[in-house]
Amino acid sequence: MKQGNVAYKSTHERLSAEGFSPEQPLMVRTKVCTMEKGKRYALLTSGMEESVVYDVDDNIIKEGRRCDKLVLVKRSARGESPEQWTEIFIELKGVDTKHAIAQLHETLKKSVFMHPSNDVIRARIVAQSFPSNKSDPTMEKAKQEFRKVYNCDLRGMKSGQVDRL
Repeated sequence: MKQGNVAYKSTHERLSAEGFSPEQPLMVRTKVCTMEKGKRYALLTSGMEESVVYDVDDNIIKEGRRCDKLVLVKRSARGESPEQWTEIFIELKGVDTKHAIAQLHETLKKSVFMHPSNDVIRARIVAQSFPSNKSDPTMEKAKQEFRKVYNCDLRGMKSGQVDRL
């Protein structure tokens, strides 16, 4: 993707070039964990992929609604072109899932995160509890909208629940 006269191979390359330091550097790991205010997101990989974690809130995006973290997992082999990445946006929340959905919406719209190498896009809300689907269809509606608008898989997860690639 071109930014000015520069063509970046990936979102990670762009963020690095623009001076954003990752919370966890790009490296091979079998389990990716990040947490904030006692809420914990965990991702299991095959152990073959490189992953990197960025702090989005007050780092990459300083104003407006934004999610907490971004996990990028490089699925293509080193030197393989074009690169293939899984992009996972994470909002670590107590119980306000409506606000979490709004934060993820606003983050996904940002051009800094859009790149053709991000061929798998996920959004995760890590919360203590979620309203039941029968009494509050907000989450189900948001899942459909995220799939349609962003080609993104939105899911709610409990703190510490393990996500898998």
